[in-house]
Amino acid sequence: MKKYTWRTHKIIKETKDAITICFDPGHQKFAYLPGQYLNIRISLNGELLIRSYSFCSKPSDEFPAITIKRVIGGKMSNFILDNAADIETWEIEAPFGNFVLDKSIVEQSEIVLLAGGSGISPLFSMLKSIENTNQIPLLVYSNKLPQETIFWNELETMHTNEKLNICYSFTDPEFISTKINHIAGRFSLLVLRSVIKRLVSAVNDAHYYICGPTGLMDLYKDALTGLKIPEENIHMEYFDPIQIDANDMETDCTTKDVIVNYYEDNYVNDEMQTFECTSLIEVQPRQSLLGAMKAHHIKVPSSCRKGTCGACWAVKTGGEIRMLHSGALTEQDIAEGIILLCQSYPLNADVCITVQ
Repeated sequence: MKKYTWRTHKIIKETKDAITICFDPGHQKFAYLPGQYLNIRISLNGELLIRSYSFCSKPSDEFPAITIKRVIGGKMSNFILDNAADIETWEIEAPFGNFVLDKSIVEQSEIVLLAGGSGISPLFSMLKSIENTNQIPLLVYSNKLPQETIFWNELETMHTNEKLNICYSFTDPEFISTKINHIAGRFSLLVLRSVIKRLVSAVNDAHYYICGPTGLMDLYKDALTGLKIPEENIHMEYFDPIQIDANDMETDCTTKDVIVNYYEDNYVNDEMQTFECTSLIEVQPRQSLLGAMKAHHIKVPSSCRKGTCGACWAVKTGGEIRMLHSGALTEQDIAEGIILLCQSYPLNADVCITVQ
């Protein structure tokens, strides 16, 4: 993961409550995988906000893009939708996430994408990345109305050109349609299983990618489980994952000493200077590394504290830790010693952490 400063290339209005922002990374080299996401940092009224947004563009696109939907009570999403046209530069950290489309899977298997609302974003990136395959992907997508459906025009074009099969569910009680791929009302287990059996040629060999509201994701998974889909063929991206309670962790109930290397900004003669610091901190039983650093007044970027945003990543250079949730990290990140401080707990007294 690296930090970038990108400029706005253009803004696309998707629906009345959703926009797509296309970024201009300039000469900064950047790579990501379909399904991954970035973090945006914005200071709003003196508060640093860090939020995660999935790429809706494909990696080969010149301008990386994300789609943001207005959320009730959402500080950053609502601020961006109201002010995006006036924001010239963006503070970005990326890429994050292990919910990705594997090229080898695309070459060997049918792809089924199951979405709801703004959960279409990472799946749209995957969909556009599927090329040179004889298998037409299937999209199962739930929204309130067609006019509130993100990427409606692009999806309809792909469907018309026979590059995509789609089955929509529109949940507004006033919705009426005679189209065979439009379902009035919410998806049910019976309908979902019928759609998949009808439109997927090799149900048990296909790979299924799910993203959207938690309740809908659980319904999708239940439908797949009822069809005896192998667990390894089901891939899910929870925006708000079920948390593991640290109080249930087994522990030897001893305080651990942890060495932390970090950087701190201070003013010297009215000039901001950055100092490299090292501290030995105590971590209490069932206390996360992030919690211990905050308690010792070490400034660490953090946001969700659920292991999804990736803002509190650091590098473990020694010792053993337990990481409860690692959804923001790829297997390669973990192999390189990258951890999420909010989800990490020291297991011995040899732990050494470097905060980037």
